[in-house]
Amino acid sequence: MTIKFNACPKCQGDLQLKRDIYGMFINCLQCGLQKDLDAPTAAVEINKAKGIAAKRPAADGLLRAA
Repeated sequence: MTIKFNACPKCQGDLQLKRDIYGMFINCLQCGLQKDLDAPTAAVEINKAKGIAAKRPAADGLLRAA
C-alpha cells in the first residue's frame, strides 16, 4: 500500500494506491475519489513510490536513467 500526501486533484487530500482483482486504482482517503489506472500508469506510480527513476530515451536513441 502506497500513500501520496496532498495529491488528490479534487480536494488535495491523501491518495492511496491500491490493487484489486481488476487492476490498480487510486483512492482518496478524504473525499473518496476513485480512479482506475492503466498498466503503464500503475507501473510509473509504483516506481515513483519506490524512488525508482523512469528511463527516458536519450537523443542518440540509447536508454539512460533520468
